[in-house]
Amino acid sequence: MNVHAEHFNKSLDKLLVDVKLEMVAFNQIQLERSLKTFCESFNLLSTLKPSSDDSVESPASILLDSYQAPLLASKTEAGYYRLISGLLTYQKLCKIYAGDAKALVPCIVLPRRPNKDILHLLMLNDIVRPLLKQFVNVSGDSITQSLSAWFITDEHPSVFNSPQWQSLFPMIKTKTQLCEWLHISTKVVKLR
Repeated sequence: MNVHAEHFNKSLDKLLVDVKLEMVAFNQIQLERSLKTFCESFNLLSTLKPSSDDSVESPASILLDSYQAPLLASKTEAGYYRLISGLLTYQKLCKIYAGDAKALVPCIVLPRRPNKDILHLLMLNDIVRPLLKQFVNVSGDSITQSLSAWFITDEHPSVFNSPQWQSLFPMIKTKTQLCEWLHISTKVVKLR
């Protein structure tokens, strides 16, 4: 197994000890700082397919989504919950509960806040899942733009050499492997 993936697995094993499923007041949930920064810099919803308009969904359907793709949060000393993962579910819940102080939503609550690196990997996995794992709006341009924004840094100019990528997708080491997995042409993806 890849050394980054192995470290991530060990960290998750420790992190997931003593988690609880709690019904949390929606108005007590705040975005984790790094997730808030991400949302301010990248419009994740623009990468979704146009047919994913959930305005036709009932509140019951959206609440059911929150059980099937729950929010992952950690509790602060002040009693608030910091959202770590579940951004798309959170976005849907905002539509139905924004002004409802009594609304309760299911959250998987971690006993402690993850360290910065694990927090970043959890966030990346949450935002990469719809694009790569659930095959939403898979096009060369959306893959190139999204993965470049999320994984390329000055230290790691290649998506596939990024420690975060190697932790999340250790078996995908090249653009060709990525394109084969997604069943798209290598000619439409501009990554290295």
